[in-house]
Amino acid sequence: MQSKKLYDEIEYLFNRYWDEDLSDEEQDKLEQKADDLVAKYGWNTVYEKVTYYLHTKCLTPESAVNFASNYWTYGWYNNPIPDPHRFLAYFYYRTNFDTQKYDPMDILDSLATTILPKAGFSEANLVLNTQYMPENDPKIKYEVEKFKAAEQ
Repeated sequence: MQSKKLYDEIEYLFNRYWDEDLSDEEQDKLEQKADDLVAKYGWNTVYEKVTYYLHTKCLTPESAVNFASNYWTYGWYNNPIPDPHRFLAYFYYRTNFDTQKYDPMDILDSLATTILPKAGFSEANLVLNTQYMPENDPKIKYEVEKFKAAEQ
């Protein structure tokens, strides 16, 4: 039952457009709800349900980028991600690496250059490697190919 409740709360947080016109108070409530979920269930449990939601509900480029934008807004990039390349690869898989078309705000690059260095992958640290591009990262490309292979 608790698992269903958590999933429903995650669905509530992510089943909205990231650029929805909200008051500051409404936005603060959403961000607080996101923080409260992590405090209540623990990050590992929340991450498991969030990625399940991502992989089952975000099946178009637009919905995947929308998810990424909300994920950024909730500040969840600050939490450890056990499989950072796979997590990030899902977005590039869904957009077919066409970030110019689907990600004009560069949220995917922002996620990658924040998440990967925190996970110990210094090659994605823009201070150390100003030429880093997630689209060229062999680990992300490998994970994208795994997603593609799984759909066949």
